[in-house]
Amino acid sequence: MNISQRLRSMALFVTSTQQMIRLSASFSPTLRPAGISRFHSTTEQSATNKHEMNPIIIGGGISGLATAVALQNICKITSFKVLEKSSKESFAKDDGIGAGVQLGANGLRALRAIGGEELMQKVINAGAKLEGNAMIIPGMDEPMLMPDNAEKDSGMPQIFVRWSVLRSILRDMIPEENIVTNSGGNVSGYQLTDNGCVELIDQSGCVVYPLDGDQPSPHSLIVGADGISSLCRYLVKSNLKNVPSDEFKTARTKDVKDTGRINIKAVVPKELGSSFKAGYTYAYFAANGGIGCFAGPAGAGHTYWAISIADEKDKKTEETSKFLANVTDLDEAKSALLSKLSSLQSADCQFAIDMIQITSPETIFITRSKEAYEIGPHLASADGKIVLVGDAAHAMSGSYGQNPSFGLEGAAELAISIRDSDCNQSALERYSENRVGRCIEMQKRSRERAEKAMKGEKDLEDVSTWIQQWDIN
Repeated sequence: MNISQRLRSMALFVTSTQQMIRLSASFSPTLRPAGISRFHSTTEQSATNKHEMNPIIIGGGISGLATAVALQNICKITSFKVLEKSSKESFAKDDGIGAGVQLGANGLRALRAIGGEELMQKVINAGAKLEGNAMIIPGMDEPMLMPDNAEKDSGMPQIFVRWSVLRSILRDMIPEENIVTNSGGNVSGYQLTDNGCVELIDQSGCVVYPLDGDQPSPHSLIVGADGISSLCRYLVKSNLKNVPSDEFKTARTKDVKDTGRINIKAVVPKELGSSFKAGYTYAYFAANGGIGCFAGPAGAGHTYWAISIADEKDKKTEETSKFLANVTDLDEAKSALLSKLSSLQSADCQFAIDMIQITSPETIFITRSKEAYEIGPHLASADGKIVLVGDAAHAMSGSYGQNPSFGLEGAAELAISIRDSDCNQSALERYSENRVGRCIEMQKRSRERAEKAMKGEKDLEDVSTWIQQWDIN
């Protein structure tokens, strides 16, 4: 491949994902033939009426809160509970949490379905409109500018909003009494009551929610919004009601693989500066491809930055070293990151170094890049008592840049499936089929496009256009 072909491939790569690594694994879950149900009745109440559902949502992140708002607005279900393991004080904190969320037309349409035009516009106004990508290429005087055509193609902008801001917007739409903090972190499974409802239990079998032993549980559905390392997903995939004691420590990560990168990110209350093109995300890749630096607008007066660093393998010993593997102190992590970037001896990544230097260590978010080995084939348990949303459901590589939008899509689709179905069983079947099918199709198209791009082929499918065409009534 010649230089121009490589540059073109790199440009296509950055435009579609804004990340360094493409997923290479093949996903091929078997979808159920039409008309054949995998659900079985364990009680007379298994096909719960939607108005008696009263879900327990495990996880107060973006997907969990979005699902709660969707159930409240679309299904008129108001007796749900959101269990959040953090403290009330921490959950109420709106600054310095996580980094940011990029939303395209599909994510914005999902917000509109969940909370109407008002919610969608509120999120748009709180974020930054993305105008394009600027790729800094060694040896070139100016960055390669690639305008974003999302608004032209879809009629909706591409935005970047701070994670904590989006979460606070969704949180404030839910009555305070519906959110239970300091709860859900010790759940090991569930048990059924005589009336077919669910009680959450810990590893010893004690009921941890609801705690009012004098009253029967009113909850008939568990919504697993507990992230990529999901205990709820383990229960769905293994068709169990409780995690066996010998698997409790590994259950959350049993079907999750580490993709060999660490991602470090934060948002700072400062703009990139007048020398950077307004509304553009800047990207730089080290010569060996092991480090990627990103920075861009994150709402008025704010900039997000993200650094992705690949694990290194010693050519002689074949041993793999992971950056920050033994670092737990955030001050030490910040110092190590600055040293790592400085060792590149490249002025091209100075934009990232400048942002990191002014970042308060306690606001830095560090995570290993992970994804599930496969998606599906089902997102609900066979007894119809657990359904998965967000990363617990799709658990895709962050390199697709679609996890937040897909989480919002799933929240809207679950609520609409419940609204338009006669019972819990048919609603979960419909939701599961639709979401698994969409995730698999997106991965297939993205993988094929990436393979063609790296070969220098032209006339590639714009997968982002297909993704952002999603809509729901």
